[in-house]
Amino acid sequence: MSPACSNPGCAAQSVTKHCARCQQAYYCSPLCQKENWPVHKKACTSTKNTDNDSIACVMLGSQAGGASIYKKATVPPNDDIFDQAAAPITQSFGFPLVLRRMKPFSGQSARSANDDNMHATWLMIDPGHGFAPPEWQSAVGDVLVVRADRKPLYMAELAVVTDYVSTILDAFGDGMDGAEVGRRYYQKEKLVRFSNGHLRMQEQYTNLLQQRDGKSFDVE
Repeated sequence: MSPACSNPGCAAQSVTKHCARCQQAYYCSPLCQKENWPVHKKACTSTKNTDNDSIACVMLGSQAGGASIYKKATVPPNDDIFDQAAAPITQSFGFPLVLRRMKPFSGQSARSANDDNMHATWLMIDPGHGFAPPEWQSAVGDVLVVRADRKPLYMAELAVVTDYVSTILDAFGDGMDGAEVGRRYYQKEKLVRFSNGHLRMQEQYTNLLQQRDGKSFDVE
């Protein structure tokens, strides 16, 4: 006997689709599957335990002095991090990222020398004035960063984004208001151009190191 549609309220007894991840939920149509996803995703678990079930992302590790350490990480596609709103500044230039602190904010009194995370703070700035909320300005700790669209996020990509946000912060520091910063930077095309230039710079730097290591010229 064919299973009934898993979407509550649907009386269909003939199903044509099943959840590709857990293979435990059945649906009579794509519409029913879409309607049921907000409920089903809380219980959905893969029947396989492979890397293909995970989405690449980045852990921004904190350390003394505020510098951020980039580390590879993964999350399952149904992780509740994807239910959170993307960081406003990343939405403004068309590359929405979601951040999750690995330990809850507990106030300035609990701050340690190793808790500051400069790049995580940058990613949480307000597009209108360039300041992060108080709870993201210090004692941030380690932060997980994912793409809001559930596509893989790699360390090199995130490095480009944080460098772009650093450029935006420089613009605020030079006295530009939010409207002017928006006109100059809040377009995905501007991020793409910046990214291409960033990659060319990395390639030139790599070639420079190769030439130096090959002793084709001397470096003081």
